[in-house]
Order: sequence, then C-alpha cells, then structure tokens
Amino acid sequence: MDERVTGMPGATMTIPTTREIVRCVWARGEPDFRGVTDANAADRVLSGLLRAALDMLVYRKLAGRRDAIHMVAGDSHSYRRYATGNERAADGAVVLSHALGESTEEARQFGELVGVAPPFSSCRVIVLCLDGGYAVNRLELDPESRGGVSWYGPFDNGFFAEIATGFALLVTHLVANVFDDDDGTETFEESFQWVV
Repeated sequence: MDERVTGMPGATMTIPTTREIVRCVWARGEPDFRGVTDANAADRVLSGLLRAALDMLVYRKLAGRRDAIHMVAGDSHSYRRYATGNERAADGAVVLSHALGESTEEARQFGELVGVAPPFSSCRVIVLCLDGGYAVNRLELDPESRGGVSWYGPFDNGFFAEIATGFALLVTHLVANVFDDDDGTETFEESFQWVV
C-alpha cells in the first residue's frame, strides 16, 4: 500500500507501510510518520502493526501463552537495542505486549470453549490520546471482525509517532527474536516474510 498525502503545494508525503516501518526500525533508522495527519490514517497504520504483531505471535508459537509473551516481549530492555528504542517508545511496546498477552490468552480460552480456532486476529485496541498523554487499552475480542486499532481523542502527530514506534519496536523484536546465538540478522530475514 503506497498511500500519498499532499501537504504544501509540490510536497508529497507517504504513509509508510508496516513492512517499511519494521524494516526501518531494524536498520536503525527512524520511521517517517509525517504523512500520517489524521486519526483515520493513524488507525490504518497502527492496525497494520497490530496485525503484524498478532501474526508474529502465532508464527513464533506464542499466541495463547500469556506468560511466554510476557517473558519474550515484556521487558523494556529488549527494545533499547534499536535506535528508536527510547524510554517512552520502549514503554509503549511493553504496554502493548501485556495487552496482547491478555488478549491472546482470552482468544485461546474462547477457541477451546466454542471448539473453533482461537480468534487471535480479532483483537481490538483503542489508543486514548487526551490531555497531553496517551494510554493503550485493549477492547474485547470480536470474533466476527478483523480486529484493529482505533484512535480516540484529538490527533497529534508527535504522540502518534511515539505510539507507532512502540508498536513497531514490538513487531521488530518479535520478527528478530534471537535463537541459537543468532544476533537477530538471520532470524529477522527469515521471519520478515510474515510481516504483511
């Protein structure tokens, strides 16, 4: 998805795709979110990152294992190795990982209860952006929906960039989850194909 936003005459800014954002974080760059100028675009970008995180949890066989998610993704130190992993962004990644840990456990239990595949992809998250701060809250599972993220409150690109960077740190960490003395490079390239 190559979405372009026109600002000043002659200037065109793009809304980055999930793959572009994750690749940028991995390459020690800082994603350019200037093209995200309203809540609707924020919803789309954050929804893409959330879905990538859920896909990676399934791929890494962590979905439905709340304690394992907390162990693998619940430590802010894990995110500090990336150039964009400042304190606020790392904290955002931890908050999202805890929300997903709870959600994936509920999805697993729901699947067992009704005898269907767990609805991991139906997780909904709301980002509350009010009074100079923000919070990330998980909403209930909706097995009939594709899930996603909703932005609530006035749109602020600075807050959005912090939140999106936190989401991206979590996804990048899950993609590059290090095994067998790999520094993350081989694991990242092997797993990046799962980011859509």
